[in-house]
Amino acid sequence: MNYVSADMRVGEDGTCIWDLQSSRLLSSPIGSSMRGITTAIAWIIRSDDAEEGLVFGTNDGFLCIWKREKAGYFIEVTCERLEGGPDGLEISGIAYDTSTGQLAVVQRSQSVHRFIVDVSMRLVVVKSVQIPQHWPQAVCFGQTGFGGPEIWSFGREDGIIHVLNDAGKVVKSKMTGTVIGHAAMNVKEDTLIIDDVSQGVAVFKLSTTDRLRTFNVPLATRRLRSVAFHDGNSAIISGSDHGKIYIFDRRTGDVIDTIDIGIKDWVQSVASTERNGVPLIFIGRSGGNVVGKNEVQLWEKILVPLIKEEGRTRKGFQEEVLAVMCLLSVLFVLENVLVRKLHHVQGVLDDFNHREYRYLIISVMGLRGSFRKCTLT
Repeated sequence: MNYVSADMRVGEDGTCIWDLQSSRLLSSPIGSSMRGITTAIAWIIRSDDAEEGLVFGTNDGFLCIWKREKAGYFIEVTCERLEGGPDGLEISGIAYDTSTGQLAVVQRSQSVHRFIVDVSMRLVVVKSVQIPQHWPQAVCFGQTGFGGPEIWSFGREDGIIHVLNDAGKVVKSKMTGTVIGHAAMNVKEDTLIIDDVSQGVAVFKLSTTDRLRTFNVPLATRRLRSVAFHDGNSAIISGSDHGKIYIFDRRTGDVIDTIDIGIKDWVQSVASTERNGVPLIFIGRSGGNVVGKNEVQLWEKILVPLIKEEGRTRKGFQEEVLAVMCLLSVLFVLENVLVRKLHHVQGVLDDFNHREYRYLIISVMGLRGSFRKCTLT
């Protein structure tokens, strides 16, 4: 089964799940919409792929786990309200480590939690700590030690990265000097990326926490933007405040492509995955301009065979042009037949790398890696 999840209109829909293989909206457990806006989300996948579930947190401090039954629908296994602090209850980040079954959760109220998700997908508390003057915006798992993986907590206003060991002790801190909007980590590539709200994507060497370079994202206002690794970790993607997704070459920092969602608005939420080597990007808008229905946009990269220049005749070139025109006509029909808008999304899209997704693999001669809008029906 292949799923995408999103937070819908508060009080009306709550957290919803679509099956991408059948393009069907699945029924959700009753009452999820009464626990507040979904502010963080992650998939729970067993290392043996025996079971899978969904964990999400809300602005009211609820941490809930839904488990997929064999019939395909989800049931709620647990939902607990975490203790807050002087800055409220909001759960601002969630990360799940498949190899250890551990869950990291951060709250805006200076709190960092470590859980184990047991075989029944219930939570077992390992350690909860509060870090004074630290307001987490994102969380990731780092290198794995004897007692489990490190937890990296990224502060928004304070701009500090704290690294915690399995006992909850802060073993390293890094002052970034910026407001952090989001973060993503690739341990294998020894790379950390954060959203530097004032500039763009800041790239760090994970092992030393040295800032290597910054990929500038044009901006008119300072907005939080999701960042993610993309296309086999060869690229990095970022949202913007003006309706575009920027795709950077990870090595050079060059903008290798942009996606325009069709409206100049705050694009906070982006996520990336692949299927058979073909990259996909999920996009969600945020902010006060979202009224009524809003799209969850799914884009796929078009893989293109290069046209050989040697031995090309005029007739051969005309045939290639005709073939391209025919293919583009097919794309136009498919795009208009398959389009369907999804409901209002509050900007929660994360962690879609748990399964392969069904989509069209389009090969168009002459186009090199551009993106085409794909749709959920």
